[in-house]
Amino acid sequence: MSDPDAVLAVVHEHLAAFNAADLDRVMATFAEDASFTTAEQMLVGRRGIAELFAQAFAPGVNATMQLQQAVVQGDTVACELRETISFEGNDAEFGIAAFYTVRDHHLVRVKVYRDQLE
Repeated sequence: MSDPDAVLAVVHEHLAAFNAADLDRVMATFAEDASFTTAEQMLVGRRGIAELFAQAFAPGVNATMQLQQAVVQGDTVACELRETISFEGNDAEFGIAAFYTVRDHHLVRVKVYRDQLE
């Protein structure tokens, strides 16, 4: 897939599904063999990735991400995001740099770098 609009559309769908806290819809954006990497962990395959997102969508947790800007290069989208998480009356905001690689209209690799905002 080399159409920048199509590549970016996959990322937009992923973020919309995340913001709707729709686990099935989020997982539909991932390829079966996808990898998801953060500073703390690396998950390979939809099953492990689903467990991670299920935690984000747990009762009492409200997490949303807003796309600040995106740059598409080939099949990869570099994004600046802002994440807001509310849990039991506590709010936190994070700045995120995320790199999404798309193949056949699915995410095959996601790398996330997160920093809590003051």
